[in-house]
Amino acid sequence: MKNLILALAITLTNGLLGGTLAAEQITLPLGEQTRQSELQLPQRGMHKDAVQREFGNPEEITDAVGDPPISQWRYADYVVYFEGNWVIRAVVKHRAQDDN
Repeated sequence: MKNLILALAITLTNGLLGGTLAAEQITLPLGEQTRQSELQLPQRGMHKDAVQREFGNPEEITDAVGDPPISQWRYADYVVYFEGNWVIRAVVKHRAQDDN
């Protein structure tokens, strides 16, 4: 019975809308953040010591917060996130189009 009511509601809605649905594609600058980078980044699972050896000293280090403890090492072009002593993610910083 619920399926019949749902089908009837969909049919009536389509009839009221003329049976045509339309969509508009919107492009947002934030989508630029998902671009693939050619930078070599620390990989998930790397130890802090290995990151420091291979990528050098970060420009800034934030203390660990939360449970589990998450900290950040900020480099010029990317940020590395650690859980304890292990990399969980490295993210390329977004550059405004004027900076490219």
